[in-house]
Amino acid sequence: MIARSAIPIEDDDTVGSLFEKLAIVGRDLLLDTLPAYVAGECQPIPQNEEDVSYSPNISPEEEQIDWGKTNRHIFNHIRGMNPWPVAYTLWKGERFKIYAAKPTEGEGKPGQVLEKSKNRFVVATGQGALCLELVQPSGKPRMPITDFLNGMGRQIEVGDSFG
Repeated sequence: MIARSAIPIEDDDTVGSLFEKLAIVGRDLLLDTLPAYVAGECQPIPQNEEDVSYSPNISPEEEQIDWGKTNRHIFNHIRGMNPWPVAYTLWKGERFKIYAAKPTEGEGKPGQVLEKSKNRFVVATGQGALCLELVQPSGKPRMPITDFLNGMGRQIEVGDSFG
């Protein structure tokens, strides 16, 4: 390792936003380090073997939401799949992609719709619930939850389940 830098991961970060942030951090780190490296002034440091991990490609099965997990776990799962490959669940046997959601209070059977109003759609998880914010039903464009609730979402009732 020649140089390193760190940034915090915020609750509103996604894979896409972190990619953009890290590109800037990497650029700045390279600009700061390259002159010293070319001049032979950098002393490489071996990486700790215990901290090294391998990241395989994400399988389609790993994209699917497990509603039995905690709301925080699913919230992070959704952020970790946005903007690609996108976390999904099943609704009427079809993929229902979820781009953004927020943890909230609620209790029910995992995947069960707990609340549905004009602009709020809450689904139970294994612990707590999620308020869905940006979704994409199969065959439709990505849309804010209010648009979904004014269209296809009218077919969903409190008590229905995803998954």
